[in-house]
Amino acid sequence: MRAIIVVGMLAATAHATPRDFTPEVKQLYASVACGDGAKSVHCAEVEKSIASWRTRWRDKVQPFVAAHVASPPTTVVYPFGGGDLATALAVYPDATDYTTLSLEGMGDPRSAAHPTATQLAKFRAVLVANLGWAWNTTTQLSIDSSETGAGIPGILALTMTALAANGYEPVSARFFTLGRDGAIAYVGDDELRAWDARPLARPTHKADNSLQVGLFSDVEIRFRKLGDPAAPVKTFRHLAADLSDDGTAAAIAFVAARPSFAVVTKAASYLLWKPTFAQLRATLLAHMAVMVSDDTGIPPHLAVGFVQDVWGSYHGAFFDWADKVTAREFAAYWKAHTQGPLDFRFGYYDDKRQPHLMITHK
Repeated sequence: MRAIIVVGMLAATAHATPRDFTPEVKQLYASVACGDGAKSVHCAEVEKSIASWRTRWRDKVQPFVAAHVASPPTTVVYPFGGGDLATALAVYPDATDYTTLSLEGMGDPRSAAHPTATQLAKFRAVLVANLGWAWNTTTQLSIDSSETGAGIPGILALTMTALAANGYEPVSARFFTLGRDGAIAYVGDDELRAWDARPLARPTHKADNSLQVGLFSDVEIRFRKLGDPAAPVKTFRHLAADLSDDGTAAAIAFVAARPSFAVVTKAASYLLWKPTFAQLRATLLAHMAVMVSDDTGIPPHLAVGFVQDVWGSYHGAFFDWADKVTAREFAAYWKAHTQGPLDFRFGYYDDKRQPHLMITHK
């Protein structure tokens, strides 16, 4: 027998014995993300990467968006986000509910109870790449997520590092699956036992652009300011989903259940340009109040009813496989409407390796 729990704006189906993954996630936060201020060679390197990210990126992006986006919704949706909570927190620091959606899953937190020096060194390499570069590929993130349970689950560890970098700590953690209507069903002890009993040779993901499927793909983490039990609790959810029109209808239903939200997206492979992502695009346009993006946001001719403000310079798409017609549209739009230079990169460069940013709003 299942109980119905209200989560956000959706009814959530809870199994009889929901599994609490808070201890494992807090351990990951402490031992890998160094959120508890531990002193070690590993933590010194992690803090160095975080400090560089703050100085070179977050501390430029945050005041820029705050100056140009007034009172955004407190609910944030980040399609093609790869679990990138660091960017979501930088762009919308005052939000209370964050959802990232992408092909990649989070990974099993139990696999990192006692990380080795080699595993920690590998994670630091992943961290440097993610904090020091503007994007990562689905193939690499698929490898980093370690859904198979071997080593540190990279994307989940990056999420913990995002919390630590912004002065937050995890309060609770549960994994879930979505029903076709977008309702959440939390993973219970029965599902966990069945997962652990599966043949070990069974693959759970591929190192390519396919959707990761597994028990540890979708997560809900509640968090608050570090060391302040009275601080408001915020919620982060990640959904592993194919957002194309042929993909996961449940994820679109989950997003559509939110009446109003802010959006951030960057380095999204120009997918919102494509006719095969029409359903996602329509859902965003129907519910979003504002979107902060690079050129992989919504093209001007499709952003009907919205105003688009742009900064930086744009002459064409960074990757030559992007649609040429849409790239020319953006180039003409930037030439006519740019509001000034941009001193940080937000997602892709243009084809002349120049930064650019777009705010789409009502």
